[in-house]
Amino acid sequence: MTVPTLIDDPIVQAPLSADALLFGSAAETVEALGAALDELGSTRTALRSVRRLSASSIAVVDHEIGTITDGLLNLDLGDVLLSAWQKYAKLTDAARRTLAVSGSEEIVPLAAHTVRSTYSPHVDLVANGVRIHSFKFELEIVFELTALQAIVRAGTLTALRGGECVVTASLSLDDVQLAKRDRSVDLELMVRLHPPRPLITSSVAASVT
Repeated sequence: MTVPTLIDDPIVQAPLSADALLFGSAAETVEALGAALDELGSTRTALRSVRRLSASSIAVVDHEIGTITDGLLNLDLGDVLLSAWQKYAKLTDAARRTLAVSGSEEIVPLAAHTVRSTYSPHVDLVANGVRIHSFKFELEIVFELTALQAIVRAGTLTALRGGECVVTASLSLDDVQLAKRDRSVDLELMVRLHPPRPLITSSVAASVT
């Protein structure tokens, strides 16, 4: 008998986040973002009109901006994909039908498709209580999925069968690309369905039942 290790168990596997896909660990994310800000000179330029700071002081500010941005990029990619599927008529219709008929289950075939989500996080630089600059990032996440089957029961997504997924994340600052990475992922590990995830809102579910 084979006993699964923690890393192989989808229930306890740590979720894949956008920052982890782009850079690795939180420390690596902060370091990479700080280096990118230093190379662009964004912080140095923003502070020039307020005060002159040494290179080491600017590096501290860059590090702090990187730390804050890392938190903003800590998006669970499985949740991002699930949010898109909650707007997909085939799945929401199946959710309504399985709510209406107690104990029913539907296998919903999903053709190959692409899901694209864009986020615009920003970090404000404040000096003496006044905002002097806003670092405007753009995060784009693209999921390219082959055909798969979704198992819907009691208005929830309970399992996925088959299918492959390549997820690509790209991050830019003021239209300058800072990083872009892609990875082939295991849907069962990325999309966490323990417990099953609702496909429609509670208010809609109440009206169905």
